[in-house]
Amino acid sequence: MTAANLGHAADLGHFDVVVVGAGTGGLCVAIEAADGGASVLVVDKLSDVGGMLHIANGEFSGAGTRRQAARGIEDSPERHFDDVMRLSHGRADRDLVWQTVRAQGDTVDWLESLGFDFDPATPGLVHGHEVYSVPRTYWGVEFGRSVLRVLRRRLDDVVASGAVRLLLGTRISGAVVEDGRVSGVTGTDADGREVVARGDAIVLATGGYDANPGLRNEFLPPGCENAIIACLDHATGDGLVLATEIGADVSRDGFFIPVMGLIPDPDRQGFAVDYREAFVEVAPAYRTPYEIWVNRDGRRFVAEDGTSPEHRERALLRQPGITMYVVWDRAIAETAEPLIRNGAGDWTRERMLAECERGRWIVAADTLEELAERLGVDAAGLTETVERYNAAVDAGHDPEHGRTTLPMPIGEPPYYALTSVAASLLSRDGLRVNGDLAVLDRRGAAIPGLYAVGEVLGNNVFAGDNYVGGMSVTPAMTLGRRLGARLAAERRTTGQGIA
Repeated sequence: MTAANLGHAADLGHFDVVVVGAGTGGLCVAIEAADGGASVLVVDKLSDVGGMLHIANGEFSGAGTRRQAARGIEDSPERHFDDVMRLSHGRADRDLVWQTVRAQGDTVDWLESLGFDFDPATPGLVHGHEVYSVPRTYWGVEFGRSVLRVLRRRLDDVVASGAVRLLLGTRISGAVVEDGRVSGVTGTDADGREVVARGDAIVLATGGYDANPGLRNEFLPPGCENAIIACLDHATGDGLVLATEIGADVSRDGFFIPVMGLIPDPDRQGFAVDYREAFVEVAPAYRTPYEIWVNRDGRRFVAEDGTSPEHRERALLRQPGITMYVVWDRAIAETAEPLIRNGAGDWTRERMLAECERGRWIVAADTLEELAERLGVDAAGLTETVERYNAAVDAGHDPEHGRTTLPMPIGEPPYYALTSVAASLLSRDGLRVNGDLAVLDRRGAAIPGLYAVGEVLGNNVFAGDNYVGGMSVTPAMTLGRRLGARLAAERRTTGQGIA
């Protein structure tokens, strides 16, 4: 949109920096820019700040921190970089990875200086994805909400000082382009008014697109369209759409690796049960597996006690409908630790047994044939699989998949099963940027005045075709802080706004 097309839009004013999105990255841009003397407008379509931090685990990583030193852990940004490139199979963006990991230790120390409430177990090794070579992952006692609490306090400070104006309930939908430069954004506020805000720098920190299945499926590889959605509803790709409408380039790497253990929500087709309420614990580091996992043919497809998260995640992607069924019996239900977990840790064995009877997500049957019918699984395949598994338990050896944890057979009715579908949580693709986080057009040139940070860049740039611990939240914070500080410094240097 050009200045001539703005019509009667209410003018919000001119700012040194306009930040679209008040999630992890956007808040850090705003805080640092304000601390550097810039005037900042932060706009978000939601009624509160924080974005995905409200439900995220909020794990972040950094090397050479004070917290590591206090525990005798030797580490360095160079070692962190090597680990990221190893775990990403060399497919992460080397320049952006180095730009962030060399400063992520400082980000961890910064959070500590702000009174971040670290979990006492940190830094630690996280086994939900492939692990680092040394403990360098951190999280708060309230997970993502611990990060949000610290950022909210700092935001309140800069808002109270007058350096930042916060405008919630306002959805940005267009860009103002003047003489080839992005000089503002347009949208609709909470009262339905059309608004325009102008800035020397426009920063898109709008998060991902995974709650928009039509857009998400444009980037997923074939056969993954059934992935259930695990993020919050606001992640609809607004910033990506806005930027592409004015010629921005987008990565299309075709990478997808699922989040495992999420449960389809019976009340919301295509979405997962909120994992703050319930998920299936699939990592043997956190719970001994007693159950078996089968596909639609009723066949096991992986060792359920395998220590490589990536191996089991990629095995799931090869199954029909990227779906698996967790199968157990009454004896296991009465013996094993609860299969279902959540961040609150309130899934007791008693609650799990009650859930088996409740039938929201768990199917129960007196025979394996009936269980298979209710699941839509091949009955002959399931009964044969259970027989072979029970023989492996008796022999203490699993010749099919090499499972070594074989605690109990499955043979005491009622039998139980739970469906789990591969889930998407983080957007893999996103806007292409240069080393200054300026958004690039389809020729590879920077679009003047437009920057991006956080998940709108896509997680591939920091994790390649895999998940890498802390390489979502931490780059958003670290690069957000660096971008905010640099934009403020440019304003001070020129005295006439940001170049």
